[in-house]
Amino acid sequence: MSTTAAVQGPKPRWPKGIPFIVGNEAAERFSFYGMKSILFVYVSLLLVQFRELGEHDPARLHAEAHATEIQHLFIAGVYAFPMIGAVLADRLFGKFPVIMWVSLIYCAGHAVLAISGDTLTGVYIGLSLIAFGAGGIKPCVSANVGDQFTAENASLVPKVFQIFYFSINFGSFFSSLITPWLYHRYGADIAFGVPGVLMGIATLVFFLGRKKFVKIEPKPGGTLGLMDAIATIALFTPIAMFLFADMLSAASRVAIAVGGVLVWLFVFTARQRKQQDTGFLATVLYCMRNQSKRKAGDGYFDVAREKFGDEIAEGPMAVIKVAIVFSMVTIFWSLFDQHGTTWVNQANHMHLPLLPGWLGGDGIDDRILPSQIAALNPAMVMLVIPFLSFVAYPALEKMGVSITPLRKMSFGMFVAALAFVSVALIQGHIDSSPSKSVHVMWQIIPYIIMTTSEVLVSATGLEFAYTQAPRAMKSTMMGFWLLTVSFGNKLTAVLAGLKDMPLQKLFWICTALMIVAALLFSILSYFYRGKTFMQESES
Repeated sequence: MSTTAAVQGPKPRWPKGIPFIVGNEAAERFSFYGMKSILFVYVSLLLVQFRELGEHDPARLHAEAHATEIQHLFIAGVYAFPMIGAVLADRLFGKFPVIMWVSLIYCAGHAVLAISGDTLTGVYIGLSLIAFGAGGIKPCVSANVGDQFTAENASLVPKVFQIFYFSINFGSFFSSLITPWLYHRYGADIAFGVPGVLMGIATLVFFLGRKKFVKIEPKPGGTLGLMDAIATIALFTPIAMFLFADMLSAASRVAIAVGGVLVWLFVFTARQRKQQDTGFLATVLYCMRNQSKRKAGDGYFDVAREKFGDEIAEGPMAVIKVAIVFSMVTIFWSLFDQHGTTWVNQANHMHLPLLPGWLGGDGIDDRILPSQIAALNPAMVMLVIPFLSFVAYPALEKMGVSITPLRKMSFGMFVAALAFVSVALIQGHIDSSPSKSVHVMWQIIPYIIMTTSEVLVSATGLEFAYTQAPRAMKSTMMGFWLLTVSFGNKLTAVLAGLKDMPLQKLFWICTALMIVAALLFSILSYFYRGKTFMQESES
């Protein structure tokens, strides 16, 4: 009698560069969320001091609205600049050089805030540098992780992204507690300086791993890559005019935007003559020029099928259909990112309990800071994800309910509206009660609701966007997804520009916008017919 043991291959090994990438990401996220956690409070105070406003001066409402506008335009920049970072990394320089250079720009932004952030000019320069740095890193880091793996250890990829996501929320939680305390105790120089030091550490850790990384060469590189980069930057000009150029006249913005489009068209056309590209815009323009070749019964983009193949020909319509559906997600981001601005403003007018000793409270006058309440979001993310994954979704599936990505997102958008119903009701109670008599712990309710919405919409939408575009157009799809964040924050900045609007009215307007957007998203989702593109196969 004999037995045979199952033959098992060697366990997959972690790539040598992963610890350096994860260490860099953890420090960078701690840096970013720490700085962001005090930004609204700091800029509000700076504007109050700059305008010499008294404690009960009605104009303080204008200062708070302007601070809200500044922070949301900053976030819009963080999510718009990846368009440039991605093309510089993928087509011209490669990921490692881009991450290194923009990390240094990122560090410079923190340094400006720490040294000269007590002026509005210093704030604007520092935030611009950080937005460009964070935006440049954002499209490169996760792709750089994927580059480190091969077929032999691909099974470890889900684990490394779980580690990534956990480290982001873990770092965000503690930085959202520690940085406001540093600001309260030691002032803005130290509070902005410490995240800057963390960003410096992140850059150093990444540099130390330079000989450990698998580095993918940019394609096409050289002259073609340079032309792609110039064309992308030129095409970014109209977006920049819409998002950031409010100080310019309408005529100036239109002129600059048109100039950018003309430069893009010239460079893009020259590039295509040198070598035909198969990206989204290249394929769309090819189809526009060759409609005379379309056969009876063919779709608009089918003329590209013979030249580029089935996947490329199907790409433009896939991107357009998803972009139409995702246009409604801009309203979600307009609401979600307010937990760092208008919700902090609301907390500032509520009763704040004493800080516990482990957070530096002395039991006399140190209280929980309004900006520290935002730490509830990353803490709850780490609780909501397992609850939905292991409790809610399985229970619904047992009841026969099909849990599709678009259904998750539709439900999540209605949940976001419910979060703003709750903050509007809380604000109404604050407005009708004695000063700071409403306890800040009431905000736990909207934080739980909005965090649930975030998990349903954000994580699901990112995955769905990636799977719905062919390989050659996945970057374009990711670009559309990130731009929904930028446009959503621009919307909040516009609403904040209505400086006489009370908070409760703003919350109810946001609620109404979210309900309308959720209804439209649900209708568009119902009629959506897409196709999943994964690696070398399609389903």
